[in-house]
Amino acid sequence: MLKQRSGIIGLGLILLLAACHRQPPPAPPAAPQTLRTDGPSTAQRRAEEAKWLSAFPEVATRQGDTLIVHHDGQDVARYTDDPKGCNPYSISKVIALYDVATGKLQPIPELTCQFGAQEDRYLVLPSSDKYTVVDDVSASPDGKRLAMADNSLAQEGGQFSLIDWPSVARLATFKAGCRNAQWRDADHLTALCWHNEGSVPQDADDTRSVFFAAEIGRDDNGQWTMTATGFVDGASGKPVAAAGRALPHLSGETPPPDRP
Repeated sequence: MLKQRSGIIGLGLILLLAACHRQPPPAPPAAPQTLRTDGPSTAQRRAEEAKWLSAFPEVATRQGDTLIVHHDGQDVARYTDDPKGCNPYSISKVIALYDVATGKLQPIPELTCQFGAQEDRYLVLPSSDKYTVVDDVSASPDGKRLAMADNSLAQEGGQFSLIDWPSVARLATFKAGCRNAQWRDADHLTALCWHNEGSVPQDADDTRSVFFAAEIGRDDNGQWTMTATGFVDGASGKPVAAAGRALPHLSGETPPPDRP
């Protein structure tokens, strides 16, 4: 009886030790990569800004935490980092826009204000006025068109817009998110975009979204259209097969005359 009890106790100790040394369950698979990524650090923003300021020294200079924007050799605006507000300010891009006064292209800086988790972006104009842009903005070769992607999840977000410059009239808006816009001329460009019929605003992480390479242009009737030329992977932008699925074709929406 004592031997049997000892055997039972020994078996219990073996089971207890096995439980203590049991391997933890495997980690769940990593979530698929999406188009939404963490924002750059202050050091990364400064490094990117330095590249733009090196290429366009006439546009702005930095003095410590203060960014000074110039036009025609004159200071037009100063932006100083504020721990309770924009921290940091940085030049995130310089684009060439048409200047009515000279009839030439002039470099215009895009200023990014990092406010906590929020990012606000502006084009700083020679008058020191700021024109708000979102996510990604690019100019046509003649500087008279802007392509602007609003990929935010705000109710009015998730759209791709074409803007006339300098009137800033909205030429067309597409219910699609886009990135990597590349202009061919004032009426034609390409981009990587996503769209679905059920998500308002257009959400890149919505499983119903389809990602595609797009040709965007104005037809002979003046109508702007977005035509998918092939499906792509949402993270890498590389082509993928999608047999049996129809490629999106979107018509640009034009706002009423009384709306910008």
